[in-house]
Amino acid sequence: MPVTALRSPRGRKAALVAVALAVLLAVVAAGLLRATGDRTPSSPAAVVVPSPSTLSPVVPEPVVPVVLVPDPSLRSAALPELDIAAELGPPPGPRTDPRPSAVAPPAARFALLVGVTDYRAPTVDTIGSAKDATFLAEQLLANGWLAGNVRVLLDAEATGAALREGLDWLAERSQPGTFALFHYSGHVKQKGGTREALWPVDRAFLDDTALVAALAPARGRMWVDIAGCEAGSFGDGFPSDRVLFTASSKQTEKSYEYPEWGMSIWTGLVFDLGLRQGRSDADGDGRTTVGEALRYGQYYAQAISLGQQPYGQQTPEVSGPADLGWTLADPPA
Repeated sequence: MPVTALRSPRGRKAALVAVALAVLLAVVAAGLLRATGDRTPSSPAAVVVPSPSTLSPVVPEPVVPVVLVPDPSLRSAALPELDIAAELGPPPGPRTDPRPSAVAPPAARFALLVGVTDYRAPTVDTIGSAKDATFLAEQLLANGWLAGNVRVLLDAEATGAALREGLDWLAERSQPGTFALFHYSGHVKQKGGTREALWPVDRAFLDDTALVAALAPARGRMWVDIAGCEAGSFGDGFPSDRVLFTASSKQTEKSYEYPEWGMSIWTGLVFDLGLRQGRSDADGDGRTTVGEALRYGQYYAQAISLGQQPYGQQTPEVSGPADLGWTLADPPA
């Protein structure tokens, strides 16, 4: 009988061995299931599928559009009630500008800055051209440029001969690995068609083709910035791969000065409000780039000059290298 056999010593031992073996197999089997349980589906009986009525609907987070509105302090000087956004669209928003692969150290940066306010009769004076140049010089020095590498020609100093000599000096120092800046603020002489000329204090005009020729020997990265009427005329002929060209207006437009600032609209927007004050920092990262400042200046120069009579608004132009993620403290080489 089975029960009697279990009671005998031999039977009990065999039975205990059998029971132990069964328990061991059960434990091993249970261990294997635990080890592979995260990789095997649960049995259908263990899965609870909620009915559609008990499912909570997935409600996406509301998308709050960022509405950019023009700075109310920068309005049309002629028509302050004008809706700037309706005329120009929203102001420039965040944009990613690539950074240059190399930066010119302070010893490899050079600048020629020209500004003429006090012209000789009968030429009418400007309002803030000399201040444009002095302000820019201050900003370069504040951003690590060396005083010995920054030349400034103001008013009576800005003769045609001095301008040409300064351009030769700048071109000679512009070698691979350097960064050079030429800025001119003052009158521009119309010579017919697309031929315009920089207007030195002594009327020894330097036309647009002569400017390009004077800087042709340059071999490094360069920024040519013209703040004057018909400024866009001076952009033809520069190598677009290494020369950033900026103009305060198209070659068919006038450029304006802002008496309240004592500067040209273009220089005040780009170099003061844009770069120094950081008001063009569209992405809010605390690092205001030249790209941000130029887009800011392009937009608000049009805004401030909307409705001007009889010449109309000014539309700044920017052309050349697209890597504008740099500042005056780390210009490209």
